[in-house]
Amino acid sequence: MPWTLVVVLTILLPLAAINFYVGRKILRALSALTSWNRKRLRLIVIGVHVYLNLLPLAYLLAYLAAGRAAVPAFSGDNYLIDFFLSYPFWIALVVVIQLSLLFAIFDILNLAIIRFIAPLKQWWKGHSALVVVLSACLVTIYSVAVMILDTWTVRIVEREIALPEGFSCLSGFRIAEISDLQGDGRTTEEALRRYVAKINSLNPDLVLFAGDLITAGTRYIDSTANILGQLRSRFGTIAAVGDHDIFTNKPMVLKALGRVGIRVIEDSTIFLLVDTCRIALSVVTYTYPQRPTQDQLEKISAEGQGDYRILLVHQPAESIVEFARDKGYQLLLAGHTHGGGVAFGLPGVFLMAPASLETRFVSGLYHVGQLNLSVTNGLGLTLAPVRFHAPAEIVLIILK
Repeated sequence: MPWTLVVVLTILLPLAAINFYVGRKILRALSALTSWNRKRLRLIVIGVHVYLNLLPLAYLLAYLAAGRAAVPAFSGDNYLIDFFLSYPFWIALVVVIQLSLLFAIFDILNLAIIRFIAPLKQWWKGHSALVVVLSACLVTIYSVAVMILDTWTVRIVEREIALPEGFSCLSGFRIAEISDLQGDGRTTEEALRRYVAKINSLNPDLVLFAGDLITAGTRYIDSTANILGQLRSRFGTIAAVGDHDIFTNKPMVLKALGRVGIRVIEDSTIFLLVDTCRIALSVVTYTYPQRPTQDQLEKISAEGQGDYRILLVHQPAESIVEFARDKGYQLLLAGHTHGGGVAFGLPGVFLMAPASLETRFVSGLYHVGQLNLSVTNGLGLTLAPVRFHAPAEIVLIILK
């Protein structure tokens, strides 16, 4: 069974409970504020929730009928499925979870007012239904607006990295960090060309690609690689292997990237001479299906002593971060997390992303001892066809 189907089926049960909680709150509030027939209103709310959650059932039935041949249609290849099932499901999921977090706060507030703030009790009792309805409207508008902005725009993020003593000859060296292109029916050739143009406009000295060329199947391997091959930099493009590169067809991905001049390195170190400085660039394949042994890591760490040391990897696993820190790497670049992809909460206050269960290094620049760790949100999409609080990005690292 494809992992995308496993995930949507896994979240279906808890999502149903959240839908019930949110739907009940909204139903009660509307009943209190309007004279609408309660039974009819209940049927409407139930009908809307059933429609918005049809995707898992439709995906399961299609898989049972057609097997893995059905997967691409649910990964962006079928516009009708996206328009009528995928987007409604994921947009509703974001809105409902955001509302559930807010309504949970309201429940706590309601309890506090009833028990400890008697003067507000009567006011809250008379206005709580209006607060619920207005909040539902505002959260829906906010969530949809952020999803549109984060899904269909790409930001450029500049990160200056301080050089250690003795490496001033690298000052001004520019590295474009990209990851998770996920070429598919959603990340189209037109979008990929825009990404490449943006990257080239940054005039990087080196492009480092943290893996995941495509999303599923083999249809988009050559076309995505051909466009990525148009990247231009002084030292070319170096790539790591990502999860989807292996899930789809690793030999085909490696061949396609090699054909367009992109070097894919696995569990070894290459050297770049920049004026009088030398960069030791180690590339490790750390994915779900393929990970290095401890002996391989020890061998890699023995190379490049005395140089400016960079490690490129797909997954920012904590074990890899600890390895890079302990072995004296100055810079670690990774992707994989999509910045959380869909991160619930409110930026600057609280954000909760599923990727946080896998690693605490989800998005941004981290300092772990003397190690600088840059995790990019990446460019493409995988499971969800939307982004929320995790915009696509190209990271420009400038050594100073």
